[in-house]
Amino acid sequence: MKDELSDDQGFTQKIEHILEVNLEDENFGVSNLALEIGLSRSQLYRKLQDATGKSTSQFIREYRLKRAMEMLKKNQFTAAEIAYRVGFSSPTYFNTCFHNFFGYPPGEVKYQNTAAPPKKTVSKKLLSIAPIIILIVLIVFNEKFKNKDDGISSIEKTIAIMPFENDSPNNENQYFCNGIMTGIREYLTKIPDFKIASRRSTEKFRNKQISLKAIANELDVNYLIEGRVQRIGNKAIVSAELINVKEDKVVWSESYNEDVSEIFKVQADVVQSITENLETAISSNLKSELSTDPTKDKYAYEYRLQGDEYLFKANSSLQKHKVWLDLLDKAKSSYEKAIKRDSLFASAYIGLALTTFQRYGNYVGEDNKFDEVLYLTNKAIALNPNYAFAYKLRGDYFVRINKEENAILDYEKSLTIYPNDVGALFNLIGIHKRKNKYKEAIFTLQKIEKFAQSRGQLMGLYTNYLEFYRTLENHQMVDYYFDKIFELQTVPRFRRDRVYSFIQSMRYDEALAYVNKTLVKDNQQRNALLGMLYLYKRDVEKATPYYKKCYKQVEKEGVNSLASRSVYWGYGMCLLRGGQIEKGKNLLRRQAELYNNLLSSKQSLDRPVSYYVLFFIYGALGDIEKSNECIDKFEEVDGWLFWNLISYIKADLEAGFFEGDIEYLNASMKRGEKQLEEVQNIIRPYLPSAPPE
Repeated sequence: MKDELSDDQGFTQKIEHILEVNLEDENFGVSNLALEIGLSRSQLYRKLQDATGKSTSQFIREYRLKRAMEMLKKNQFTAAEIAYRVGFSSPTYFNTCFHNFFGYPPGEVKYQNTAAPPKKTVSKKLLSIAPIIILIVLIVFNEKFKNKDDGISSIEKTIAIMPFENDSPNNENQYFCNGIMTGIREYLTKIPDFKIASRRSTEKFRNKQISLKAIANELDVNYLIEGRVQRIGNKAIVSAELINVKEDKVVWSESYNEDVSEIFKVQADVVQSITENLETAISSNLKSELSTDPTKDKYAYEYRLQGDEYLFKANSSLQKHKVWLDLLDKAKSSYEKAIKRDSLFASAYIGLALTTFQRYGNYVGEDNKFDEVLYLTNKAIALNPNYAFAYKLRGDYFVRINKEENAILDYEKSLTIYPNDVGALFNLIGIHKRKNKYKEAIFTLQKIEKFAQSRGQLMGLYTNYLEFYRTLENHQMVDYYFDKIFELQTVPRFRRDRVYSFIQSMRYDEALAYVNKTLVKDNQQRNALLGMLYLYKRDVEKATPYYKKCYKQVEKEGVNSLASRSVYWGYGMCLLRGGQIEKGKNLLRRQAELYNNLLSSKQSLDRPVSYYVLFFIYGALGDIEKSNECIDKFEEVDGWLFWNLISYIKADLEAGFFEGDIEYLNASMKRGEKQLEEVQNIIRPYLPSAPPE
């Protein structure tokens, strides 16, 4: 044990000597140190990790900071001078790192020294001119150093991670290449100073011959990260570089030749190198995450990467149901294989939970396995108590089953780990609104503006703003925010809320044009929406074939979208208006059964919508008592403010969908309109009434 200790001490002393010789060289980093010591980067990383518990870059940074502390205590130079003397490229970044490491800024070092300073006699004359001398010194140093300070720190750290190129002879290794890229991206998104473009926005440039400046302009970023991966057996050659596009300059580049089992360390080193070169500090939670291997089993890791790739490709809006389901099944199988290889692999459980959430979140049927999400997230959290996304996903589950207090606890826990978890903040807005805490919802939204980074997060921000404007029935501002969302979309993606906003303002032709343009695949959602829109236009002849097609798909596949959940109602109304009375009523009864089953299930977030549909259905069936009973229950769960249904119902009444007790409904609507007016008075002062000129 003694010999091992002395070996470790000798090794670290040798490294410290090399660092001392190169102390002022700001470009002396991990690669240079590895070359000097005669080891590969990964060998150096492992040896330092064993000896000190620190990564190579962390050891270098901390040595520089300790030497800075020694200089500051001697009071020989200013903090700005010392920053450059210990190899930092700017005093601003030095100050940040120093404060993070020691707990106070460099300027407070003299106050931290408890030893009494020697007494000196200073003349009054010198004291009187001291402020002038200090001012002159500050001006001189400011002029001297500001040009260096105006470099990286003045450029907004907006970054796009481009699709890594797969140089492997086997194209099937594309998932491995994408997984390395995605892992780096996920780490970088956890750094508040960075704004990271979404993967979907960068995928459109895969295999395209477009200049880097054109890509950066379209994505509105200043930096691009490019990479290549070559996989040969158990070895992986990974190269990556960070490019300042505006200056056409490679800020950092590195190549790694490692065993597949070392790939986590490669990702960690890439992230740390990027943050150091962009002079950005990272949180202690992220440091801990970067220093921990999620799994020691390389096959488990590969299975998880395969699952991630299948899950990324699954998109129910743009795919036929069978294609979407097949991708989810492949993702599920891959995650299960990963767990079989390593039962302690927390992120594999979360991948499986996400797959289950997507598969069963909107599914209606007796074989719904949505509750598995809770088991899987609990398992992941037990394995990794600091897994922020696991808390966020469990919170999403609790929202779906109407356990909002549990959800709040999980979202708040996620935010304590990563305060810029925008997804958790967005979901808290929804909870505040459902609890009629609209001020808290707006304040949370304003907080998100500080953290919103990627296009996806900005689109979420604009979505929440347009929802507030839907509540205000300000259709001009709703359109304004939808336009901003569509401007951000690099790949057109369907928005169901755009259709509902058109319905709310009774602009059915615009809604039809939008659905036909963006939903090209023949699936449940497309057919249900087109059938519904033609019913709003009272065009039963055109509505019927779409609902008929959707009905056949639901019978074969089960309900798998919110739009198709009311297919029996829509198709039943078509048949009733076409003279097929009994067949139409049978479908309405099936619809009533479906929504009553939803009301008795855990997923009671849909309770207001269920009662809403039921009072229409029972009215059409002639059961006025049940219709009125559902109106009462709808009010009890604050239904009128849910999804702005008090505004939405006007279109339903105009289309002639309600055949129940109109006086009873009108009385309820008046109470709903009063509630709406109260909410509008709360939120109106916080929101502009017109777009900026």
